[in-house]
Amino acid sequence: MGHDSRPVAPEPEQERTGERLARWADSRLGRRPVARSVRRLVFPDHWSFLLGEIALYSFVILLITGVYLSFYFHPSSDLVVYQGDYAPLRGQLVSEAFDSTLHISFDVRGGLLVRQAHHWAALVFVAAVLAHMLRVFFTGAFRKPR
Repeated sequence: MGHDSRPVAPEPEQERTGERLARWADSRLGRRPVARSVRRLVFPDHWSFLLGEIALYSFVILLITGVYLSFYFHPSSDLVVYQGDYAPLRGQLVSEAFDSTLHISFDVRGGLLVRQAHHWAALVFVAAVLAHMLRVFFTGAFRKPR
């Protein structure tokens, strides 16, 4: 009346919810062949291939900051009297576009930061596109086979 010496079969683990959800999504969407083909891609490891990505990310920053700035910018050449926070120009006649630019810089919370991010993203975008084009030209990456 002692110990039972028979081996005990391990109890099957309950399937995790994430695995069950992934299996269901795969059966509905059939994304397994796409995932396999993406895993087979060879990604270059040389730093110069990042130039295109830098151009892409700086363009995304340009889009985001440009949309934000467009909410506050008034592109008009009408003359208005400046009444903002910048003391040297207070009371002067300026264009409405310049007045709205100063308003963004001094009155809108984070406006100057967004303007500077937009400015620098534009510079980085142009430089990255030019450098990327030079790399493609000098390495002959435009020729077949690609």
